[in-house]
Amino acid sequence: MNSGRAADARSVALDAYLARRAGQGFRVETRSGMQAVIVRRHRLHVVLRWFAPGRAEQRLVVSVDQHGEVTSLAAEPVRW
Repeated sequence: MNSGRAADARSVALDAYLARRAGQGFRVETRSGMQAVIVRRHRLHVVLRWFAPGRAEQRLVVSVDQHGEVTSLAAEPVRW
């Protein structure tokens, strides 16, 4: 597979994953060709960020490897 096709396959895999996660309430915070940061805020985000900051939102770093495998890892919380 040439590099153009590989990049397209990776992008398609990432698009499909992001679409599934959007159905679960996540939104894309940032995105590059092969990586994205997605976030889902709890409906009580404003209150929880003061009393239970770890539960206020869920942030994930999503990436696609050269084989089209999508992985996600917990991202660091946004620092103000």
